[in-house]
Amino acid sequence: MEQIGAGAEAIIYRDGDKVIKDRVRKGYRHPLLDLDLRQSRTRREAKILQKLPINGPMLIETDRKERLTMSFMDGVQLKTVLDEKVSWAKVVGEQLAKLHEANIIHGDLTTSNMIVNGSELSFIDFGLSFTSTDAEHKAVDIHLFKQALESKHYGVYEQAYKEFLKGYNEGERATNVLDRLKVVERRGRNKAKF
Repeated sequence: MEQIGAGAEAIIYRDGDKVIKDRVRKGYRHPLLDLDLRQSRTRREAKILQKLPINGPMLIETDRKERLTMSFMDGVQLKTVLDEKVSWAKVVGEQLAKLHEANIIHGDLTTSNMIVNGSELSFIDFGLSFTSTDAEHKAVDIHLFKQALESKHYGVYEQAYKEFLKGYNEGERATNVLDRLKVVERRGRNKAKF
C-alpha cells in the first residue's frame, strides 16, 4: 500500500485497484467531537458514492467509521489536459448538471478532482459533498469551479467557462441555478469592496 495523496481531511493510499481514504485526527478538536465529525463525514461520503449519477469511484466498503475503500480511478487529472483540450469543460458542465439534478453538491469542484481516461471524465474526492435541493448550494459549486478555472487555467479561462456553461445549460434546472449564481457572485464582489 502506497500513499498517493494527503489533504487537510484525509490521507489517501493506493492498494492495487483500490483507494483507501483515512480521515485524519485533528489534535486541536476535542477527541469526541473529532471522532464524531470524522465518522459523520465518512458516512456521508459513502452514501453519496453509492448514489452517484455520473462516473466516479465505486464504494467498496467502509470497514471502519473513519475509512473508505473505493475503486481506483485510472487516468490523469483534468488540470493536466484542460489547457490543450478546452472542450473537456463542456463535459464537466454536463456531469455537474447531472450531479445537481440528483441534488448532490460536490463542495470541492476543481480540475484536480476530475480524472480523464480516454474519452471518459470522472469526478473524485467527495469528502466535502452533501445533498441539497437549494439553488444557492449548487450556484456556489459552480462559483468554486469558475474560480478554479480563473486561477489555474487563466490562459483558457473564458473559453473553458463558456464551454462549461454550454454543458451545464443542458440540465433540467440550470436556469434557477445560474440565476442564483449571479447573486452569489454579486455578494462576493460586494465583500471585496470592504
